[in-house]
Amino acid sequence: MSLSRSALSLSMALGILSTSGSAQTIADPAANAAVERGRVLFGQHCAVCHGKGGKGDGPAASAMTAKPNNLTLMQKRHGAFFAAQAESAIRGTDPVVAHGVPGMMVWGAIFRASARGDEAAVDARIRDLVAFMESIQEK
Repeated sequence: MSLSRSALSLSMALGILSTSGSAQTIADPAANAAVERGRVLFGQHCAVCHGKGGKGDGPAASAMTAKPNNLTLMQKRHGAFFAAQAESAIRGTDPVVAHGVPGMMVWGAIFRASARGDEAAVDARIRDLVAFMESIQEK
């Protein structure tokens, strides 16, 4: 019985700490995994233009007419990180943005082709990329 009281006390203490301003946030393992998968995808598909850290300084950036966006400033520029807009830019479904400028890679179509029509796989890749992009935002 004392073990369960100790467990209950510990649980209550952790609950109180997690709601206080001084407590550290316990990381969500699933979110961390999505960010890490997104980091890998970003390195494979986006870093050549946007740079490994997303600052627009990839190896191909200097040869481009329109400099790639610094993706770490999305939240700062707009006051919030808009995941839906980032997702539609990656998918190529936002006709106004169309992933920046004409000629820019639209990864949704490329992911769809490599997933052989598996929309769930395409959606997962894009969500992971967006999770990574959100994780690199300057505060």
